[in-house]
Amino acid sequence: MMLFLLASVKAQDLITTKDGKDIQAKILEVTNTEVKYKKFNNQDGPTFTMNKSEILIVRYQNGENEVFSNNSSQYSSTPYISTAKGPIQEGMRYKEYKNLYDHHLYNAQIGDQYSPGWSGVASFFIPGLGQAICGEWGRGLAYFGSSVLVSSVGGIVTALTYSYWPMLVTTAAALTIDIMSIVDAVHVAKIKNMYYQDLRGQHANINFGLSPYLTYTNFTGETNAVVGLSINLNF
Repeated sequence: MMLFLLASVKAQDLITTKDGKDIQAKILEVTNTEVKYKKFNNQDGPTFTMNKSEILIVRYQNGENEVFSNNSSQYSSTPYISTAKGPIQEGMRYKEYKNLYDHHLYNAQIGDQYSPGWSGVASFFIPGLGQAICGEWGRGLAYFGSSVLVSSVGGIVTALTYSYWPMLVTTAAALTIDIMSIVDAVHVAKIKNMYYQDLRGQHANINFGLSPYLTYTNFTGETNAVVGLSINLNF
């Protein structure tokens, strides 16, 4: 039964979107801007079309992978509106604000520090690398260590028992950890970008202005003109 399941998984294409969803599919056509596919479990059903800008990576049934990178057309020119569920301040750690944001509401802007797409690609090759690139080394090491540990245990148990079943089980577990690492890296990049977008928005709301002024004073019966500059801060 296990071998049948593994063979079934390999017989399909897998589309991973940039918001972390996996779609089991039969890809029909890839154009310059779109991917056309049918759902794997309903290949007689309708044909679906997805923009490449929504896709992180495609794993084909023959073992080949195709990575789709970001392009400048993804960036929005509309003003950013904070979606934080609570107050934020500069210097907060990721664990302090990660639950304040919904990564599904992420809207990429020019100036974002992290690329969700490339963070996911990095964790595809090395579990946890995408998190480390985003500055979350502890989170990245946790995924990397878990993947290595599970794979190592599978190898040791297989060598001791002379059975391939432990290796199959631990390989499936390691694959699950790797996919979780890819999805998490994308989420980390998006949420950190949303946090820094809010910080930039807060700074942008501080208005600084200089304006000249002229007043008159009266000392000992004499009128004196005083000329200067006034500083206005609004935040």
